[in-house]
Amino acid sequence: MESNSYHKIEQLYTLYEQKMYVIAYSILNNSWQAEDAVSDAFVKIIKNLQKIKDVKSDKTKKFIIRIIQNTAIDLYRKNQRESTVFTIVSDEEQSNIADTDNSIEHMLHSMEGREQINKMLSKIPEKYREVLLYRSVHEFSVRETAAVLEISENLVRKRYERARNLLIRELGDD
Repeated sequence: MESNSYHKIEQLYTLYEQKMYVIAYSILNNSWQAEDAVSDAFVKIIKNLQKIKDVKSDKTKKFIIRIIQNTAIDLYRKNQRESTVFTIVSDEEQSNIADTDNSIEHMLHSMEGREQINKMLSKIPEKYREVLLYRSVHEFSVRETAAVLEISENLVRKRYERARNLLIRELGDD
């Protein structure tokens, strides 16, 4: 690697490492795994270093954000395959959940069996499902979800509302 490449990597690290960590942590909720995701993402960035012309450009920033998001999401999916993400909630906790305004979010975390969840989620369109997952499972804010999906915050709110309504309808059907 030439000196210019080292300098570019150093600049990328200085400018984006912390931002990358925050994105990875918001997806993984685990500091060790977030650090691993950042490390893995930098390996991918280095392999594609020739694509980066201006380190500070918006194009570069979007490129780096997309790489860290994909890397963290891949790690999250790997974690899901290796262990059960959703926990079974006791009867007392379930009665408390029914009393909350956010029962859909809690339902996603408390249903028995991933098959039921996957069955219900598969019945709603992808654009609504991904907003619901980012907001409810990953606990992203509206702003973070909008940034990840590259859509407006108003559209995130609307899709989230529609996803909730579709799930409520599915719950009624089942």
